[in-house]
Amino acid sequence: MRKSLAFSFFVLGIASLVAQVLLIRELLFAFYGNEFFIGWTLFAWLSWVALGALLAGRLRIAPAASARPLVAGHVLAAGLLPAVLALIRASRTLLGAGPGAVPDLLPAMVFSFAALAPLCLVLGAQFVLGARAWTAAAAPAEPGSFQGRAYAFETAGFVAGGLLFSGLGAVRSEFLVAGWLGSLNAVAGFALCGGFRDRSRLRRLVLFGTFAAMAPLVFRGDWISHETNAWRFPGQDLVESRNSIYGPLAVTVIDHQLNFHGNGLLLGAEDEQMASEQLVHFPMLAHPDPRRVLLVGNGFNGALGEILQHGPERVDYVELDPSLIALAKKYAAPVRRAALDDPRVHTVFADGRFFLNRLAPDRPPGGYDVAIVNLPGPGTVLINRFYSLEFYRAVRKHLAPGGVLAVRLAFSPDYVGRELETLGASIDRTLRAVFATVSILPEYEILYLASDAAAPPAPADLIARHAARDLQTDFVIPPAIAQRLAADRIEKVRDAFAANRTAQINRDGRPIACAYSFAFWLRSFHPRAAACATRASEVRWPWGATGGALVLLGMATAIRRRAPRIGPWAMGIGGFTLMACELVLLLAFQTFCGYLYYKLALILAALMLGMALGAGLGLRRPVRAGPRTLAGLHAGAAAFAVGLALFLRFLGAASRGQADGTQWVFLLLAAAIGGLVGFEFPVANRIYLAGESANGRKGGMVYGADLLGSCAGALLIGLWALPVLGAGTTLVIVAALNAATALIAIRPGCSRPPA
Repeated sequence: MRKSLAFSFFVLGIASLVAQVLLIRELLFAFYGNEFFIGWTLFAWLSWVALGALLAGRLRIAPAASARPLVAGHVLAAGLLPAVLALIRASRTLLGAGPGAVPDLLPAMVFSFAALAPLCLVLGAQFVLGARAWTAAAAPAEPGSFQGRAYAFETAGFVAGGLLFSGLGAVRSEFLVAGWLGSLNAVAGFALCGGFRDRSRLRRLVLFGTFAAMAPLVFRGDWISHETNAWRFPGQDLVESRNSIYGPLAVTVIDHQLNFHGNGLLLGAEDEQMASEQLVHFPMLAHPDPRRVLLVGNGFNGALGEILQHGPERVDYVELDPSLIALAKKYAAPVRRAALDDPRVHTVFADGRFFLNRLAPDRPPGGYDVAIVNLPGPGTVLINRFYSLEFYRAVRKHLAPGGVLAVRLAFSPDYVGRELETLGASIDRTLRAVFATVSILPEYEILYLASDAAAPPAPADLIARHAARDLQTDFVIPPAIAQRLAADRIEKVRDAFAANRTAQINRDGRPIACAYSFAFWLRSFHPRAAACATRASEVRWPWGATGGALVLLGMATAIRRRAPRIGPWAMGIGGFTLMACELVLLLAFQTFCGYLYYKLALILAALMLGMALGAGLGLRRPVRAGPRTLAGLHAGAAAFAVGLALFLRFLGAASRGQADGTQWVFLLLAAAIGGLVGFEFPVANRIYLAGESANGRKGGMVYGADLLGSCAGALLIGLWALPVLGAGTTLVIVAALNAATALIAIRPGCSRPPA
């Protein structure tokens, strides 16, 4: 019986982690890779799981029937995951988004929040129902002990789920993975039935039906995934889709135009002649003799061919995903395949930041004459790394004297709203902090040309070089060059950037351009919401400190009336701290190491491994471990936050992010903070449940508080504190919050251990 319950919690952990990763990826794809939906998805996930736990804690279930709802939970979890996956894939059609159109923000938020509800409510209830079943099966030796054991087995399942998904499931079809999980849930249901006297034929029939329902997913998962992938592209025909370790890729066609998609973002059409000419020829003409060229991203649809017209000796083309190039060679026109196969083009499959940080100073000899960044705007943390101060410094180190860096950004030349002005000014100021000269060429995409040259070349020089190199162009022709460099439009935009008092320099540890991009994105749907987002990006650290002080005041007031309440309150702070440190670690890992997509589950697994070990150690503490133990744990969390801030500062200053052992350090740090919070869970339960004979209806309170704290962290840290305040300031506020919690826990009214 106990073994079947332990297995049930283990399966719950596997299903929770893998389902969370799958659904985060699905929502990112559905809403064009906007990482706002990572924070929003975590917020929605944790909110519903916490509500499920709290509601289950209030249910009255006879001890003899305590296993029945747990079996039902496994059956529901098995069926709900593929249903939610299919629902999210149909979201663009359901929300009325046209071909290539971004869904309206507010309906998308409501849809994603509601879509997660059924599955998350079941997962949240399962923990409380399982702990209650364990308690009913054997009286606990001490208050909260079985909650702690359940927590340990669940987090062990998180670890196993992360490792299995990273090793086997990351590139498998989502419906195949859902079929595996459903079958595992059915096995857990059978184990529970065998562990109790209840041998209902109906229940066994339902479990056999669950197995049968999972069979199509297991054996035809790839076909189902392809068919439902087509729902992601309303108004387009899906030609091919595949999963790589860096994310889902797709090729679609609309009116004979092939489009390439990655992680929900439109990477580009098969032929983007005008955009490629505008991006390439201005920086190439700005250099008198571009022999060595670096292209970062998206050279498959025209940019490489335009570069080769200038007769360079060598082009280093850095592309993260080899699967994208394989698709391009399969579907692109012969002229673009020829550019990819040109002997002067050296295609390097690597993260662009990784490539620059590992590049030897003499490769190529003398540095690059021109470097071109051909990526979408800084709307995601991953891409923001190519618009940051640290990236521009890395590029400058590898530019030859007089070398030119080209960066583009979506723009509007005739009307520059506040949000777009702030975003454009931020990138402009970031470039000017590194380069002596920054030219801006505003059009429907603004092109920044940065160099250490004393002054940019005159329009006449560019026109003369265009003729001398005998360029065959359709859009960047001499009259268009003269018009693009017209002084009146450039001066108008430059004056707007100079007058802007809001824009801040964009950094790796403070990706403020993500916040500006989000506000600009909002402008397309809700101008008032965009104005609110812009004001939020101007808020500074005193607001965060004030919010923390109000939480501490609420805690002090609550525990003055009843001391055991320190348990759930402290656990809520612990959950908030865990989520804050998790998000900082994910940001830093992505900044210094890249490759987050397929290692997301591995990082979460390290976090959960620490929680499992911590919970196990917490269960071995003496029964009388009380508030002073909580005080020690929160003092440790405060020290961890300060230490993490110093470590990230060291990495940034020393440019050590690409060292071979850095990734392991991040995994160890994730395990360490997980261990502190995991240790706290059984201790907080002992304090809160002291004197409860059967852990009654209070059994889900500490678990719910943990989830609510994590929920608040996902919303506040992910959506505001990290991009606006930066990782360092965020960690200082978290450290102060934990230090104050430790002081509250040792005050005279709380320091007595539970009887």
